[in-house]
Amino acid sequence: MFFKLFVMRHLKNAATNHFLLVILLLPLLTYCVNTTGPLVKIPTDFSSPIGTSHFSPGISHVDTTLNYPWDNNDPTAVKNVKSLIKHAIAYENTPIMAWGVDDPWPDPSQAEPGNWSTLDSRLQLIIDTGGIPVITLSEAPWWMKGELQSDGSTRLIMHSEEWSNIAYSARILDNKMDAWLHLVQRVAERYMVAPYNVRYFQVWNELKGYYNPITNSYDYTTSAGDPSGPNAKHGYTYMYNQTYGRLMQVARSLGIVTESIEVGGPYVVMDTWSSSAQQSNPSHITKAYGTYDQRPLDVVQYWLQHKAGAGFITVDGDNGNKDGVNITDPFTASEKFADITHWIRSLNNDIYPGAATLPIWWAEWSAWPYTNLADDNYNNAIKSYAMIMFLEAGGSVALSWGGLGDGTASKGLWTTTATGGGQPLPWYYSSSSSSSRLWYRFSATSVDVLDNSR
Repeated sequence: MFFKLFVMRHLKNAATNHFLLVILLLPLLTYCVNTTGPLVKIPTDFSSPIGTSHFSPGISHVDTTLNYPWDNNDPTAVKNVKSLIKHAIAYENTPIMAWGVDDPWPDPSQAEPGNWSTLDSRLQLIIDTGGIPVITLSEAPWWMKGELQSDGSTRLIMHSEEWSNIAYSARILDNKMDAWLHLVQRVAERYMVAPYNVRYFQVWNELKGYYNPITNSYDYTTSAGDPSGPNAKHGYTYMYNQTYGRLMQVARSLGIVTESIEVGGPYVVMDTWSSSAQQSNPSHITKAYGTYDQRPLDVVQYWLQHKAGAGFITVDGDNGNKDGVNITDPFTASEKFADITHWIRSLNNDIYPGAATLPIWWAEWSAWPYTNLADDNYNNAIKSYAMIMFLEAGGSVALSWGGLGDGTASKGLWTTTATGGGQPLPWYYSSSSSSSRLWYRFSATSVDVLDNSR
């Protein structure tokens, strides 16, 4: 079989590794779409698959680029992207508010949430494109949230700050937990049933608001905080467990088998830094690309020990270092997704229940090339390598943060939905070929690449 190859670290090493384990993902190893360069013949043994991938690609809808009419979105381009999603993306996620979705309960004087139109539209988009719907129970109406201050007080969020940075960085107030759970209940009652039939839920987003400036760590415990007043002191796992319990309560009330409801946490960013000296809480895990921050590792371990239940583990992060200093090439750094998967699996399952068995999701999956060069193929090579490593490690779902990338260094799945847009990029083909494939070995004694200088 012939593949047209672009530079990929996994393949650059083939000269010294005669037998190289890879996952054959059809065009995942090809740099299709107008790539020039030498053809390389790689003998592949298709007679002896050595395993089956349980990986599925996914996407989080985080903008309004698929809304029409809206802004300068072109109906043909929007239709093109919807078709691309339908043919390639398995899991489709949406938050209950923010990132293109309105606040479902903006007025605290109203006894019930009632502003459902944009969330309904987002879920309908997922159904129309054939996706498995996922809801992230993250952010909350402004009047439910506050931010813990370094003096121990809590700064409340004003209505005018609904979509400001401080609102995104706030947690549920201890004395508003009942209101939050009521919102969760109404979301579940509305979307667990037909036509949506949602069964997958992620709880919160990147532990936003759970950073404690006093301790310089996360509040991740099962503490209820101080519900005697508007305080922001409870722990993430407390909120998670309350949310998990309410979801299961709704499922039972609707006659839905609770085992079919899959809830994931703790959705923490797995930060790495360029060196131990650059951070306040270095772990003992150091890789070629950086040293892991101990704080998110603590969150995962504590949550595994104290969760009320879970259907999957969900984490977050990219292949860059927190301090912005990248000390190796982006291919090597993209091994982070696999390394985290291996680390979780290495935990003692008796002490950390689920570490060995729960599917591992990447809630916001992003690998980028550390350069603003508009090179779709180089971008595709890095993402493909990262995906191969994550898949081989046993990862289950990777949710790309939107379909457009960041518009500069990290190219996405398709072009913008303006006139003439909505066209697939190379990464779309690679990503869409990564689900439910067999693993094979190929042998190669040499591999030519287009550009060794990258």
